[in-house]
Amino acid sequence: MPLITLDNISLNFSEKLILNEISATILKGDKIALIGRNGEGKSTFMRLLAGVIEPDDGEIKTKNNTKISYLEQAPPEDKGKCLFDIVAQGLGNIGAILSKYRQLLAEQKEEATAKLQEEIDHLDGWQYFHKIESILNRFNLDPEATLSTLSGGWRRRVMLARALVREPNILLLDEPTNHMDISAILDLEKMLKDYNATLVLISHDRAFIAGIVNKVFDLDRGNLSVFECGYNDYIKRKDSLLNSENLANQRFDKKLAQEETWIRQGIKARRTRNEGRVRALQEMRKNFISRRQKQGKIKIHSVAEDEKRASKLVFEVKKISYSIADLQLVSDFSMLVLKGEKIGIIGGNGSGKSTFIKLLLGELQEDSGSIRRSKTIKLAYFDQMRELLDGNMKAMDFVSGGSDHINIGGKSKHIIGYLRQFLFTGKQAMAPIKMFSGGEKNRLMLAKILSQPANLLVLDEPTNDLDVETLELLEEMLVEYSGTLILISHDRTFLNNVVGSTIVMDGDGVINQYAGGYDDYLLQKQSVLDDKTSSKNKTKTEQKSSKKSSKKLTYKQQQELTILPQKIEKTELEIGEIQAKLSDTKFFKLPEAQDALTRLARLEADLQRYYEKWSELE
Repeated sequence: MPLITLDNISLNFSEKLILNEISATILKGDKIALIGRNGEGKSTFMRLLAGVIEPDDGEIKTKNNTKISYLEQAPPEDKGKCLFDIVAQGLGNIGAILSKYRQLLAEQKEEATAKLQEEIDHLDGWQYFHKIESILNRFNLDPEATLSTLSGGWRRRVMLARALVREPNILLLDEPTNHMDISAILDLEKMLKDYNATLVLISHDRAFIAGIVNKVFDLDRGNLSVFECGYNDYIKRKDSLLNSENLANQRFDKKLAQEETWIRQGIKARRTRNEGRVRALQEMRKNFISRRQKQGKIKIHSVAEDEKRASKLVFEVKKISYSIADLQLVSDFSMLVLKGEKIGIIGGNGSGKSTFIKLLLGELQEDSGSIRRSKTIKLAYFDQMRELLDGNMKAMDFVSGGSDHINIGGKSKHIIGYLRQFLFTGKQAMAPIKMFSGGEKNRLMLAKILSQPANLLVLDEPTNDLDVETLELLEEMLVEYSGTLILISHDRTFLNNVVGSTIVMDGDGVINQYAGGYDDYLLQKQSVLDDKTSSKNKTKTEQKSSKKSSKKLTYKQQQELTILPQKIEKTELEIGEIQAKLSDTKFFKLPEAQDALTRLARLEADLQRYYEKWSELE
C-alpha cells in the first residue's frame, strides 16, 4: 500500500541541482536506507518527505491520515527545557497543553490547573500524558532533566523519543546513531528491526543499516535509484552499475573524439560530409557538456613525522587511577603503547573514553600511578564536538591559517587545490563554515588535521556524519598510516577494518584490552566466559574426587580454608540473584543494568579465585 508517492520531483538550491525529476514510492512496511555522499541532498530529501519544504516542480502525494515523525540531524535549540516538554512537542498542540498543565501544577496554580484539566478532558488528552511517560521510561530518561545536562548520545535518545511518541506511520531518521555508544546502537537496531511502521533512515553506520533495511534509495548527482534489496546486495549492484557507467562514458568519449577528428578533415571531407552526421556530432557535444560527472574520489592522506625521530615507546601507563567526585573512571590500569600501534577505544557514554585520552595526553592529571610519554610526540587531534570550528570563518582560512598555500610533505600546495582532494569546490573553499552540512564539517576537520605533520593521530568519533565512501577511504588511509593511532568510535565496521587492539571501558573504572577489532573483542570475551565456566566445573569435579593433602597447613591457612566455603556460597548466591535479574529483558532497559553486568563480571572473577585457592589448600 503506497503511503507516499513522489512524481517527477525537482529541487534546486541556488545554482545547484539537488533533485532531478525523481519518482519513487514508499510502501507500508518499507525499511529504507537513504544513501548518498555528503552534500548530495539526503537531509533535504527527508525534509521534503516530512513536508518541511516544498519541491520546485513535481508532486508529493501522501495517503490521507498518514502520521509522519522526523528526527532531524541537528539537535534542538531549546536545551534549557525539561525532557518531558521536549518529548511532548512531538504531539503538537495537545503536547503543549500537557506541558503547560505540568508547569501550573508544579507552581500550585489551582484555578489555572482546573481550567486546563477541563480542556484535557475534552480533548481526551490523558492518554497522551501516559504515552509521554511511557516513552520516557522506555528510553531511561528523567522527565525533569534538561537537555543541556545530557551527552550527545542521550540527546539523540530524547529526540528519538519525541519522534516516536505520536506513533507515526512513517518514521524519518537522519543519523540517529550519532554520538550513541555501541550498546545504545545495538538496542536501537533491535528496536527498529521489530518496528512495525515504515522507516526511512540516513546513517553512516554500515553494520547498523545492514541489520535493518530491506530497500535502498540511492541519491547520486540529483538522480534517485531504487534498489529492492538489503544493504549488502545494494553495495554489489551499485558497484556493477558504476562500472557499466564508466565503460559507457569511455565509449562515448572515444566516439566523440573520432567525430571531432572527422569534421576537422580536409576540404574534400568537408564538401562531402553527411549533414545528419554533423547534427549528431553537435548533439554529442551538447550531451558531453551537460553530463554531470560523478564527483572525484576523496584523496585522504596524512603526513607522518620523520620516523627516525619518533621513539618506539609512545606511552607507558603504570597502574593509573582517576575519579571525578564519587565516579571512578579509571582504576589501577596499565598498558604500553608502541610506535605504529592502532588502538580503538569503546565503552558506554559517560564511561570516560575522552577522559582517558586526556589523561594520556597530559591534559588531566591522574590521581595515582604514572604515565611516561615520548618526548618526540607530534600530535594531531580530532575533537568530536568540533570545538575548533568558527562558523563565520572561511573553510580555506580554517585549514591554512589564512594563507593561500599550505605545506604538505615539504611541498607547497595551493589551499583550494588541497581542499579539492577532500571534495570541496573552489566556491565551497571560500564559503563560511556555517553553510556546511555536518558531514562536510567533519571532512573539513579531517582536512586540517591530516595536513599537519604528526606521528600520533588521536581521533575522537571521526566517523559521525561522514558518507560511506569517505569512511571507506579514511579507513584505507588509517590502515596505511605509519604513525600511532588512538581512535574512539562506535562504528563497529570501522573498528574491525582499522584497529589492531581494542580497549573496552566497562564502567566503574574497569578497563580491559583485547587483540583485534570489535568482532574479535566479542569472540575473546565469550571465550573468557566459556573458559571460566569450564574451569569452575572442572574445579568442582576435582574437589569431589581429590583426597586431603597430607601436608600440614599453617594456622592462617587453616583459618582461610574454614572461611572460603562461606565466601563461595555467598558469592554464588549473589551471582544467582544478578543472573535472575538479567534474565528479565525489561531489566536491561534500566540504568542499573550496566552496573549489574559489571558487578557480575567481578563476582565471577572472585568466585574463580576462591575455588582455585580452596583447591590449593585442600
